[in-house]
Amino acid sequence: MTQGKWTVDTHLFRELGELLVGRDSTALVELVKNAYDADATEIVVNGILLDDPMKGYIVIDDNGVGMQARQFEEGFLRIASRLKEEGQRSSRRFKRRFTGAKGIGRLAAHKLARVLEVYSIPWDPDMPTQKAIRARIDWDEIEAKQTLEEAPPIEVWEEPIPKSRKTGTTITLRNLRRKWTPTERGRFIAEARTFEPPEVLSLPLPKSVAAGPLLFDSPRLRDSSSEDPGCKVRLMGDFAGGDEFWQAVAQAATWAIEIEARKGKRTVEYVVAPTRRTVREYPDAAKRTFSLEHPDPEKGPFFQARILVREGPLGGSSQENVWANEASGIRVFMEGFRVLPYGERGNDWLSLDADYTRRSRSGLSMTGDLVDDLFGAREEDSDWGLTVLPNRHYFGAVFLTHAQAPSLRILVNREGFVPDAAFESVQKLIRLGIDLSTRLRAAVRLSERQERRQQRAMSRPRTSGDSSERAVSSIGRDLETAAARASSLITEAKRLLAADDRVGAAERLSQASQDIDKVSGTAKQLISEGSMLRVLASVGTQMAAFVHETRRLLGTAEAIFEVVARLREDTALAAHTRKKLSKLQAGLGDLKRDLDRQASYLLDVVTPDARRRRVRLSLAECFKAGARLIERIADRREIQVLNEIPPDLKSPPMFPAELTTIFANLLTNATKAAGQGGKIRATAKRISDGSVSLVIENNGAAIDLDESERWFRPFESTTVEVDPILGQGMGLGLPITRSMLEEYGADIRFIKPGRGYATAVEIVFPK
Repeated sequence: MTQGKWTVDTHLFRELGELLVGRDSTALVELVKNAYDADATEIVVNGILLDDPMKGYIVIDDNGVGMQARQFEEGFLRIASRLKEEGQRSSRRFKRRFTGAKGIGRLAAHKLARVLEVYSIPWDPDMPTQKAIRARIDWDEIEAKQTLEEAPPIEVWEEPIPKSRKTGTTITLRNLRRKWTPTERGRFIAEARTFEPPEVLSLPLPKSVAAGPLLFDSPRLRDSSSEDPGCKVRLMGDFAGGDEFWQAVAQAATWAIEIEARKGKRTVEYVVAPTRRTVREYPDAAKRTFSLEHPDPEKGPFFQARILVREGPLGGSSQENVWANEASGIRVFMEGFRVLPYGERGNDWLSLDADYTRRSRSGLSMTGDLVDDLFGAREEDSDWGLTVLPNRHYFGAVFLTHAQAPSLRILVNREGFVPDAAFESVQKLIRLGIDLSTRLRAAVRLSERQERRQQRAMSRPRTSGDSSERAVSSIGRDLETAAARASSLITEAKRLLAADDRVGAAERLSQASQDIDKVSGTAKQLISEGSMLRVLASVGTQMAAFVHETRRLLGTAEAIFEVVARLREDTALAAHTRKKLSKLQAGLGDLKRDLDRQASYLLDVVTPDARRRRVRLSLAECFKAGARLIERIADRREIQVLNEIPPDLKSPPMFPAELTTIFANLLTNATKAAGQGGKIRATAKRISDGSVSLVIENNGAAIDLDESERWFRPFESTTVEVDPILGQGMGLGLPITRSMLEEYGADIRFIKPGRGYATAVEIVFPK
């Protein structure tokens, strides 16, 4: 018998290095994190001659605790080292929570260069003498061998140095794997300048923005000791960027949002506040606070967030506007370091751009109900969703630490979190804060928007056409105007480029982009709605044919039923044949009754008479029509349906189809809830103000009245079973019912049931 032995192919370095990390900036961030874990207070990243791969090099220099020879061998040279898993998982000097956990971050250097040089001076106050270490790793030499056992050893030199020398580590990356073009350097600088959150988001808000703290003075960036002075990253050489305009962004902000989900507290707190410039323009604008239950108050994740909202243009120079468009977005930071790709251009992790293109309240699908719940009574502003802004109008940061958000797991390529329930919770909570600010901004500007709408209506020529046609015509004019403006701006940008005015051209293209977004979003909405109207028209046409076919099938079933009945009367047939015919007749009877019920329901709902005009309808007769739909399942489950509605009580003027659908929805829910041997009762009475109260009760499972409003939200359903007749509950019946009733000023809600019943729904029809 022979024994096998594990071996590691040197190809592993390319897999873990070049292919593990998605982009160059991510690779460099991993090396910066290593310096942070080594208690560095300053990290300098310097790029020299990056346009020449052979002569160029990158230097990462820090003033941390450095490494001794043993630490270098057991930590740096040991792949997936466990050193960071030992003890409290914190640094030696400032007790920082380690940002890395797998021991493979150093292999990110493989992606950037073929040669890695290390020079490190360790910090150890107990050592009588100080020794620096020097080492060189040539990845090509290692990968020339097949296995790690065959690879040449890494030579580590120690050299005595004066105790006065400052500690720290310098990593130099040589023989770059590719040439860095100006465009690539610009992209890298844009990513690298946000390694850490800008001070306007991480320090107290400037007094020019807010008079005082909203939820917190400064967010908690990292888990470390109180003696930790922090860490700064500086970019130099070819990585040095131009001016930064964060203060200009702060001055341009019109609203500020702060969110705090704190460990040990069961609620998430929100503050949405106007900036000083907004208060000057809208004196009635005021700070609002909101609170809701944390989705998982025991495990989190917990975090802080600060977001600045800019409603109009930056208002500064062309260079400032170009920079602002690059730096905008809501970024995510873990232990004070950026988590890519959240917040960069093209990344829509909060669906802000998607909702902006829809520009309708229906687009706020992620948090729409929560916004209504937290905001309170709904003001008369049906188009508040039109004030949704795209990503470029937000400048913000979400601050996470490992201790506060242990359930968030970073992806293997270091770019983004695993999209599980924990991360979705963060997404939803952050988006809720933005939607609350959207609602508040809309409320402040409501009167202004209404005034503009009236002015447009007065200036628009009156026509005798339908209002929807006028609306489409108006949208068409807006699209033509936006498209023409975008075309003009693009032409102007071409002229400026020819004159070598790149900044001016970039500004024109940015303005044109906004018009193109508007054209694209509106066009998509029109196409989508037009397509849906065509589909609904087709369905309506087909339904008419289906009703006709159903009535024909009913006639056929009745004819076959009569034929079988006559055959059974033939005394010449054998007894066993008559027995089979009896079963066939019973089945045909069930089929005939089912077809009759469905045909009657469809006639009530989809025929022209059902939608031709609104009339006052007998509540008792419409309830009876709705009850026909569930008659068979009620019989099978032995459910008693009592119609105790007085025959003289009528609805307000309504379409028969609507009232039949309302009762069908409510009876379907009641039948599901009542169960085997249950009971459903409908009663009605006229109340003091002339309104009519109609109550439908069942003796099934009780509804908690304190939480009963949730069942009027789409896709909230207590039904989990698949019912072949009633169908599986999608949670749409009650929302549709309420929507129909509200059009007539009617109200629907759960109320306390009468004796012998568990659940009751009341509809109050106006006089």
